[in-house]
Amino acid sequence: METDIRPNIKVINIEFPKMDYRIINLILTENEVETKLSDTDNIYFTVKKNSSDNKPAFQKSLNNGIRYNEETQKYEIEIKSDDTKDMEMNGEYGYDITIFYDGNKPQQKVIGKFTIGTKYTINEVV
Repeated sequence: METDIRPNIKVINIEFPKMDYRIINLILTENEVETKLSDTDNIYFTVKKNSSDNKPAFQKSLNNGIRYNEETQKYEIEIKSDDTKDMEMNGEYGYDITIFYDGNKPQQKVIGKFTIGTKYTINEVV
């Protein structure tokens, strides 16, 4: 469910199975038109227990866990098993997706809860 709380910022809550591997697809739009970042822009996906924490639970950035897929024309955020292995089961975290235009002009685009959901098979297959 998406809800606007501030202009151009979406709220999307994510429930993510602990130690799972997923790719989250992200389409950037400006005035309802799909866009691609310039060479001087960067994008960050940051997950923290609390917004005031100095250190994130994990963070991805362009070419470091986030890539642009030319074929699908979408950004892909790759979340690996190791990213969530130290996070609390059923723990509630917060996240945001922020773009730094021209390297120093941040614009938060998406915020939400990032909940670590239950998973019964972790590192073992019977």
